[in-house]
Amino acid sequence: MKKKWRGIILVGAILAGILSLSGCFGLTLVNVAGTWSGFLTWTSGPATGFTSPLTLTLDQEEKATQITGEIGLMGPGSKPFSIPITEGTAGNGTFTIHASGEMDVITPHADVQIDLEGKRDGNVLSGMGTQTNDGVPYTFDWSATLQTAAE
Repeated sequence: MKKKWRGIILVGAILAGILSLSGCFGLTLVNVAGTWSGFLTWTSGPATGFTSPLTLTLDQEEKATQITGEIGLMGPGSKPFSIPITEGTAGNGTFTIHASGEMDVITPHADVQIDLEGKRDGNVLSGMGTQTNDGVPYTFDWSATLQTAAE
């Protein structure tokens, strides 16, 4: 009889583990779709302490984890540029975004990569990020407010 109960408990524990890993319990998928604007504050590099405008145009299908869109930044001489999101994932209350492209407002053009990690709190996204220009990384904190919700 004890072996039967151990077997039942073991099977129950395995099923609970599988369900929790698959996201059936407690998954709070963050929805970031919309147009967001805010600022980033540099925490490393020659611009440490300075702020710069940031725009996020994010697309996400309902109840989906994939994020697409683009990130708008300010280049040297206050010249705006944007780069496409090449990978984005929404998870359990948080999200990550990777964008890659060229800063075409300078000559020669610079290869730029942006990595954002963040969370949503009401109509505000915030987190930490890294901008890599021609292989040199610079870190920043950022925050953006929802301007237009996706339909």
